Amino acid sequence: MPNIDLKDRKILYQLDVDSRQSFSEIGKKVRLPKNVVSYRINRMIKAGIIKNFYSVIDASKLGYISFRFYLVFQYTNPDIEKEIINYFIMKRLFTGLEE
Repeated sequence: MPNIDLKDRKILYQLDVDSRQSFSEIGKKVRLPKNVVSYRINRMIKAGIIKNFYSVIDASKLGYISFRFYLVFQYTNPDIEKEIINYFIMKRLFTGLEE
């Protein structure tokens, strides 16, 4: 396992908090020059500590609201459960509730 010192941990923390920060912003917060921050991030990428970059979209900031329902069916069989689930899916598609 590659060595991660305190400065690397602080850089990783700052990336976790807000990955869109510039190297100079991260450098100010961890008290390192931006070229050192860049070097350390690239080193962590090569070492496999940082593997992927991906976007997490906050749908609520776009005005969408999502809900999750957990249903427990009683006195049904798998066919009736599928029929109930399909009803709600079709209702959502045809009523314009695609949010």
